[in-house]
Amino acid sequence: MRGVSLKARLGGLIGVVLIATLLINLAIQLLHAGPRVRAEAGSNLRLMREVVLATIANLPENEDPLPALRRLYGSLGNLRHADVAILAPNETAPSDWLEKIRHSGQDVPEWFVKLVGASPRVLTIPVTIGGRAYSNIVVVSNPFDELEEIWSDMLWLAAISLAVTIIFLTLVLLFLRYSLAPFDALKFGLAQLETGKSGVRLSVSGATEFRSIAAALNSLGATLDRVKQENRELVDRLIQVQEGERKDIARDLHDEAGPCLFSIRATSAALQELLSHPVPDLGRLRQMSVTIDKASESLQSLFRGLLGRLRPKGLAELGLEPALKALFASWALTHPEVDLRLVARHDLSSLDEETALAAYRVVQEGVTNIFRHAGADKGEVTLEFGLDASADSSELNAEAPPQLKITIEDNGVGISERFAPGMGLLGMNERVRALGGAQRIERRESGGTRITVSLPLRDDGE
Repeated sequence: MRGVSLKARLGGLIGVVLIATLLINLAIQLLHAGPRVRAEAGSNLRLMREVVLATIANLPENEDPLPALRRLYGSLGNLRHADVAILAPNETAPSDWLEKIRHSGQDVPEWFVKLVGASPRVLTIPVTIGGRAYSNIVVVSNPFDELEEIWSDMLWLAAISLAVTIIFLTLVLLFLRYSLAPFDALKFGLAQLETGKSGVRLSVSGATEFRSIAAALNSLGATLDRVKQENRELVDRLIQVQEGERKDIARDLHDEAGPCLFSIRATSAALQELLSHPVPDLGRLRQMSVTIDKASESLQSLFRGLLGRLRPKGLAELGLEPALKALFASWALTHPEVDLRLVARHDLSSLDEETALAAYRVVQEGVTNIFRHAGADKGEVTLEFGLDASADSSELNAEAPPQLKITIEDNGVGISERFAPGMGLLGMNERVRALGGAQRIERRESGGTRITVSLPLRDDGE
């Protein structure tokens, strides 16, 4: 049945049922044919016997019975389903008589006759009046007339049933073709979605099942269109973020590295000019050395900061918690006005590098937003293992996959009702989603903002 259409299957099933019904009806008629023929033959022979015996019994013994017998013989010749022969008392029936009767039903197939099992029956009635034997009436039942009727009825039944079957199957196939027409629209819609086209919608028509599928497909198309639009907007924003990062790095290199390099080159030129004198000025040499050292230190500090922005220092070597402690220590020096706390409730050394890097960037962006926008004097970052932070409390259960939960809180002004996430939060959300995690930003009841991020923990085999 593989590769056969649903319409062909349904049509074939209905055709098999109709043909099976026809065959059952024919089989029932065939089973009843034998008893029907035998009952007809027995009834004719009994009637013949009763008529003949009654006629003979009513003949007067003192009159010539021959005229009455001739009338009886004439009436017997008109009997249906029976052949009658009038034989002399000592005469026997011809040997080929039964064979002629057997082959008289030329319209009935021989196999049908054998299958029904009907054969002629012979009845001999002696005609004796007043002790004198006038003749023998031999009656042979002829079942072929009845068999011809049965055979004709079965042919008509088969022909009519076959015609009805063909007509019914045609109507069923037309009905199925009309009813299953929405399948073509569904197939076309799915093909359109597969090619990535937008705005794919189907007309909701047909049976209830097709209406439900079409509505679900339309909902899927709308969701895909929305996701595509969100992805395009997100890609645009990420490009803007990348361009902003490049501009910041270029500005830092230009504003900070440029003067340092110029100072080093100028001092180097002055040093070469000073060394060309027969007796160099040691004081100026020391001053130039200090200038070069300060410029080198500024460059080193700049590059250290840039490398920290591009790749957290010590994250791969030491782990997430020491890297965050180093980051918090640097923040404590640059932002002493904000009391920051780092709380790690579990050992984070087992985290894989990708999850640890994502967690580091989440904390880095979240705390940077505290410095820039919150106007807070306290902030706390908590890292712990638990369940999905995006799920409702009623959905949390022991079967939920383990998560790394990151909570960033502050006591600042909090987010507004018309809050729109900026590039940093969008980049953070995209990083979290790329790992299959979830992010939630909300306003605290006591004031301030809370960012909750959950990152799924990977198995060792992944």
